[in-house]
Amino acid sequence: MESHEQPAVGKLLEVMRQFRRNQLHKVSFEGYNASMIRVLFILGRGSVNKPDGMTVSEISNVMEVTPPTVTPLIKSLEADGLVLRVNDQNDRRVVRVTLTDKGQELRRQAMEINMKRMRGISEHLGAEKTEQLADLLQEVLDYLNGGKEQEPDHSCGR
Repeated sequence: MESHEQPAVGKLLEVMRQFRRNQLHKVSFEGYNASMIRVLFILGRGSVNKPDGMTVSEISNVMEVTPPTVTPLIKSLEADGLVLRVNDQNDRRVVRVTLTDKGQELRRQAMEINMKRMRGISEHLGAEKTEQLADLLQEVLDYLNGGKEQEPDHSCGR
């Protein structure tokens, strides 16, 4: 790495540490932790393609965790009346999880708060910087998802 890149890398590391400390991604809502809210989001999105519900394995695959990690989340959400576990019509061994009306409402409220936060960031940055930020974050995701552990290509003139 060239010496003139060191300050930029250090700044990037510090900002990433601050994001982690801020824990925007771990915000709880109405006493439910981020993982529980995430299950509600996943079930809401999943209901489009799977109106009969999703299995614990399907939920765990989306969350990239093991089914034993998801099971207690489902049990807690079920105890609070946010989800319902039902046996599959075709295979009684399969249990499907669906949102209840109460779960759908909590999901809607959490989505509204998340959108309000994103609108606030966008208003703070302005439309142009928001577009730039989204583009840059997408580039970072593409880089990380590609598993590239190499020096970036600086030939694009940025």
